[in-house]
Amino acid sequence: MKHGNFTSAIMVLIVSVIFFLVPVNAQETPFSRDSDHDGFPDDLETATGNNPRINEPLEKSTAGGQCGVIKTDPVRINQPRNVLIILDTSGSMRETMGESTRIEIAKTVLTKYVDALPASMRIGFVIYGKSGCGENSVELIAPIGSNTRNTIKSKIQELQPMGQTPIAFTLRRSLDFFRGIEDQNNSLILISDGRESCGGNPVQAIRELKDSPVNPDVTVIGLNVNARTRSQLSGIAKASDGVYRDVHNEEDFMETCTGFFKNMTKLYKDIVCIVRQYNAYLTYETIQYNRSRSYLVKAEMNAENDVMKNTLTEVRLKIDKNHADRITLQKNIDTMIANRLEEMREAIRKFTGSTGEN
Repeated sequence: MKHGNFTSAIMVLIVSVIFFLVPVNAQETPFSRDSDHDGFPDDLETATGNNPRINEPLEKSTAGGQCGVIKTDPVRINQPRNVLIILDTSGSMRETMGESTRIEIAKTVLTKYVDALPASMRIGFVIYGKSGCGENSVELIAPIGSNTRNTIKSKIQELQPMGQTPIAFTLRRSLDFFRGIEDQNNSLILISDGRESCGGNPVQAIRELKDSPVNPDVTVIGLNVNARTRSQLSGIAKASDGVYRDVHNEEDFMETCTGFFKNMTKLYKDIVCIVRQYNAYLTYETIQYNRSRSYLVKAEMNAENDVMKNTLTEVRLKIDKNHADRITLQKNIDTMIANRLEEMREAIRKFTGSTGEN
């Protein structure tokens, strides 16, 4: 066999394995998963010798530096940021916490939080515990980005606690609530005063959501919970590489929400630090881009059928666009980050009355 034919045969074999040996329970198409969200699909990174779970250009460019850990591809910084708030409205939310009931404190703090979020951040609101453990127990009262802040605040004030605590089912439904915006900057805030009461596995459910293209940043808040409930809720946060916070009164709740804004401010400050090394990042990214594009061009030429070829072409066009966006970003990133920092400062001022610079 000639060398060229042998190479082509190997290429076809590799691509065929990717297409046809995907596990049945994966429920995803080839080249769709991007675990490290670096713009290069896992299948492509595996085929080109990269680690699909590590954003290698970002890691190499920041190695030994003083910047914080940035897990998001810099090109996504200017994409919309979406926040899905999931609130427990089960019957136990009527119980007291500090000087009021859990539900009333949640209403007060979340109304202020929604009001203070920057206009560039899009909000969705989900409640669970309306009834028993069926589908009717979960309701999307405000789809992400589709309601005005006043409408959301009005709906929050109407909430009444009454049912069970189907956390796992709610987390699985959340994949639908992020439909169409999976590749944007997504956050999920889960607020509960109790553990799963409908037989589901919330830790497995959050892992599935985290491993999906949505890949949200996760915060879990426990409202005056006991040790057993805390163990489960903190386990949900741990399984999603997220954050867990205990809340015992309105002051705690306010402090926790203020922390969201401060964390965003820190993220953008870390990115400012990264920007100083952006040229290095772009150099490493270009190396990976060129290797990946070369692989895809050859794979397209040797594709066994039109379905395979079209999929490979779509991937190539997507990484072409991502690479072009990163080059464009180099020219605009300073101004963009300055605007984001100012948004966060204003949000903290509005929520707490202070600048939150400390």
